[in-house]
Amino acid sequence: MPGQWVSRDAVAAFLYRLKGSAKYTAPKTSPFTDVKKSTQFYKEISWLASSGVSTRWPAAGGASESRPGQSVARDAMAAFMKRWSS
Repeated sequence: MPGQWVSRDAVAAFLYRLKGSAKYTAPKTSPFTDVKKSTQFYKEISWLASSGVSTRWPAAGGASESRPGQSVARDAMAAFMKRWSS
């Protein structure tokens, strides 16, 4: 619905598809503590991070998080789009 927030995982899916579903094989082990291989849009989330479009949040023990369910604000979406188009 118009006016609603979009989540990071949905943005990953949108941008991956806008790139023409680029040939990409997601890692066998998730690079994130908060994303499992069974997570919806796992491939797209992994692609977004590996392509440098999104950044990671540090997690305990040197790991990282993706925060797929977090809402994306306008400034973050602008950053995603700038990196995506480069």
